[in-house]
Amino acid sequence: MTQHPNTVSSWPNGGANGHSHSYLTPRELLDYDWTYNVRPGGLPNFKEWVAWSDNNKAKAPDNYRAAIIGCSIRHVSTGAMKKLLEQYHTLSPDLKRVSFLAEHADTYAQATWHLPACAATGFFWAETVPVLLHIARSTSGLDRMRIVFFFNN
Repeated sequence: MTQHPNTVSSWPNGGANGHSHSYLTPRELLDYDWTYNVRPGGLPNFKEWVAWSDNNKAKAPDNYRAAIIGCSIRHVSTGAMKKLLEQYHTLSPDLKRVSFLAEHADTYAQATWHLPACAATGFFWAETVPVLLHIARSTSGLDRMRIVFFFNN
């Protein structure tokens, strides 16, 4: 296989700012089961939990954090958040709900959802993979092209 001019050794610091240098061929990338469900997660606040639960949890919440700290932040269990949701839905949809949302604005709980790997990788699957396939088809084919990568320290 012809070596691409931008090999790991020609990267800044010889690629030393990363680890687990490896490669895949486009065929190996396509052979992965991209329909496999992954379980990403995050910390939505109470308002986001309300919107997310109203959406039947079919996708990730619109806004969530990987982590959050602060003097007004309150972390609760998933069960406690579900009880808050039940209380919220028993309130009449007027100022009582608005007040309840404001009272629990800084309340966060861990949430997980299921997504197929192709959806979880978003831009990579939708934008990068088609470009890689185009390059592979127009050059040496799916088995003779290497996608070189490493993980950043």
